Amino acid sequence: MTSPVILDGKYELVEMAGEGGMASVWKAQVKGAAGFSRAVAIKKIKSEYRSIKNYTEMFIEEARVGAELAHPNIVQVYDFCVDPQGNYYIVMEWVEGLDLGGFVKAERATGPTPWPMVVVASIGTLRGLAAAHERRRADGTPAPIVHRDVSPHNILLGVNGAVKLTDFGLARARDRMVSLTAPGTVKGKLSYLSPEVAMGGQATPASDLFAMGAVMWESLTGERLFDGRSDLDVFKLIRQCVIRPLTAYRSDLPDELIAIIERALAKDPAHRFGSAASFAFMLGEVLRYAPPGADPQGLLGQRVAEHRAQLGQRRSSAVLNSDNVPTWTYQPRGAAAVDPSSVEIDLADPSGESNDPIPLTKKKRD
Repeated sequence: MTSPVILDGKYELVEMAGEGGMASVWKAQVKGAAGFSRAVAIKKIKSEYRSIKNYTEMFIEEARVGAELAHPNIVQVYDFCVDPQGNYYIVMEWVEGLDLGGFVKAERATGPTPWPMVVVASIGTLRGLAAAHERRRADGTPAPIVHRDVSPHNILLGVNGAVKLTDFGLARARDRMVSLTAPGTVKGKLSYLSPEVAMGGQATPASDLFAMGAVMWESLTGERLFDGRSDLDVFKLIRQCVIRPLTAYRSDLPDELIAIIERALAKDPAHRFGSAASFAFMLGEVLRYAPPGADPQGLLGQRVAEHRAQLGQRRSSAVLNSDNVPTWTYQPRGAAAVDPSSVEIDLADPSGESNDPIPLTKKKRD
């Protein structure tokens, strides 16, 4: 029988929750006196990236930023450690549930995702963003943090209806004299980049709000907001920022909700909401159009629990890899799933003949 893998003398790995291009996330248990036990999520940078300084610095920055943000709608960071093989780990709050992307996919198996649940998930995410955007130093001076990677996979939904924003791996604290992105490049999930970032501008809180609008649009329609045959096609569509009307997909959406999402997706950042808090407030007003007696927050948790139970029926098996950390042959969709890798795009054509963005990969999109 294989002995349990214990990290830093106290974190016992239980199962893999998800795997992305740069890191994997595991469910673990930390045990204490008198039978105390607590589930945590452990995020490990992949061994092939640990020797690359830029990726390691991003991982360390994610831990640092996460530790500074204490809010009910942000996944909490508890610890940061390194094992004898040089693997870095972030120990985080475990959220039993699904990410928004998985939830929407499960919901659409029986029909469109109910709009009140999308609104509730968005309000929670925006409250977490507001805490990051409105961060202050100990002396009270503003020190905002821009997430830069808002996407369905980075929004976790709990079986109790909780909504948590996670993965600040690309976040930039403006008070830090550090840049982890090379000049002339942008990073983030391609589908959720804002037009100004796609054109080489700096990511700002308004960029996060655009991404949130894109997440809402896609959650309600089940389609990509910007869909092209290649990353280059998508990049051009983002720059043009032509938004297809929600009314072409749904007839049950309140006019006020449509107007809010369209405002969030404005090409000009100045025409979007002034803050994540104001965006969340306006969405809260729309909930009065929900069916009488409905409890969208409670229903969200109930549906997450149902989908999670169905997924939990699958079996997985583990083996030990060379780093003495289990690698699972099947990765169940878990509460702390890792988002797929963000793309890094060079904004300048190396040939100097074009001003079009040149992505690092031009493969056909799924």
